[in-house]
Order: sequence, then structure tokens, then C-alpha cells
Amino acid sequence: YWLRKLKTGTASVAVAVAVLGAGFANQTTVKAEEAQNNNSGKLTLEHKYNALTNENKSLRREKDKYLYEKEELEKKNKELDSQVAGLIGVVESDEEEAKRSKNMYETFLKQSKDQVNELTAEKDKLAEKAKKLEEDKQISDASRKSLSRDLEGSRVAKKELEANHQKLETEHQKLKEEKQISDASRQGLSRDLEASREAKKKVEADLAALTAEHQKLKEEKQISDASRQGLSRDLEASREAKKKVEADLAEANSKLQALEKLNKELEEGKKLSEKEKAELQARLEAEARALKEQLAKQAEEL
Repeated sequence: YWLRKLKTGTASVAVAVAVLGAGFANQTTVKAEEAQNNNSGKLTLEHKYNALTNENKSLRREKDKYLYEKEELEKKNKELDSQVAGLIGVVESDEEEAKRSKNMYETFLKQSKDQVNELTAEKDKLAEKAKKLEEDKQISDASRKSLSRDLEGSRVAKKELEANHQKLETEHQKLKEEKQISDASRQGLSRDLEASREAKKKVEADLAALTAEHQKLKEEKQISDASRQGLSRDLEASREAKKKVEADLAEANSKLQALEKLNKELEEGKKLSEKEKAELQARLEAEARALKEQLAKQAEEL
């Protein structure tokens, strides 16, 4: 029994020496990393150098201390091994027990190495995961900045559309006033009125198409908000739709200018009777009101 305890103590000392050496290596690495991380961004290069030098000296002193303790433990281990060898020579019947102790030590050492390997692999996995998270964060920040720029562009486009609508409203009001004071020619009255109606219908058709295009743009924007993966595609479609809306507004403006030109031509004709003038004025005002309401509705939707 005493010999078995002595063998167990010898194995424990050897294990302690191995663990102490591994712990010292790990402690040296961890302390170096902690010194680098804690001093990063706070000290100048010279201060960092001095701090690392002092830390290195301290670690060297600790290393010498651990080496000294290791040597002492190795000496004791050798002494115990010598005693065990002598006792094994005297008590041959305990040879099997010694083999079992050796196997236990080797098994323990193997388990320790396996555990170290597992911890190292886990550390590498965590480092890779942290790197991936940082890359994902950078991609997310870039996407958010791009979205902010596109939204700002949409706001600017909306302001431009509102300004264009205000311009059309002003021109329409001017056109209405000119219509109220214009005298149309009797002979060309039917033709001019029919042309005016056709032009009005064309403008209304263009405005209806513009409304449909705007509704389509609105639906596409809602779909874009629901699907982040299609964000770039939807934003590009929004830009194209905005260009089309601007083109349609420009076309509507051109047609209003054509109506204005037509009214000027009507002014050059003969004067009508008061009744005809009143009828013409009432019809023109009704058409102007309808056009104004259509423009107001379109502006509200925009």
C-alpha cells in the first residue's frame, strides 16, 4: 500500500510539472495579448514599447521562477523515481501496479493534450465567427448609407414634381384669365372648340396615364419595402418611373402651352355676341375647372 501511494505521488509530480509548463506558456501568451489590447489606442509607440519591455521582464522573472520550481519538482521526481525503482526491484510483485500507474499517467496526459487541442479549435472558431460578424456589419452599414442616399434623391425628386405642378397651376390660372377675356372668331368657333376639346381629352388621357404610372410606382415601392433583397432593383425602377413622370408632366405642360397659343389665336378673331361670349366663356371655364381639378388630384397623389 505504501509503495502504491509513492508511485501515485511520483505520477502526480510529473503531471504537475507538465501542467505547470503548459500553464506558463498559456499565461505568457494571454498576458502578451492583454497588454497589447489594453494599451492599444491609449499609449504612444514609445510608451507601448516601455510597457511591453517591463511586461517582458516581469514575465521572464516569472518564467525563471517557474523554471526553478520545475527543476525542483524534477529533482524530487527523480528522487521519487529512484526510490520507486529501488522499491520495484525489491517488491517485484508490484510491477503490474506500476504499469497501471504509467498507463494512467499516459491516459491523463493524452486527455490533457486532447482538451488543449479542443480549446484551441474552439478559439479559432470564435475568431472566425467574430471576423464574419464584422464583415456583415460593414456590409449592413454600406447598404444603409446607400438607402439613405436613394431616399434623399426621392425627396428631391418629389420637391421638383411639386414645383412643376405649381408652375402648371400658375400657367393654368393665366390661361383661364386669358380665356375669360378672349374673343373667338364666329367662323372658326366650332373648329377651335373641337380642337380645344380634343386637346383637353389628350391632356386628361396623359394625366390618367400619369396617375396609373404613379400608382404603379407606389405599388412597386411598397413591394420594395417588403423585400430587402430586391432593394436595388426596386430603387432603379423607381428612378425610371420618376423620369417617366417628369416626362409626362413636361408633355402636359407642352399641351397647356398649346392651349394657351390656341386662345391667343382666338383673340385675333371676330368678337362674338354677348350671349355667345357668355356661352363660350362658361364652357371654357368648365373645361378649365375640370383640368384644374385633375391637376390638383394628380398633385395630391404625387
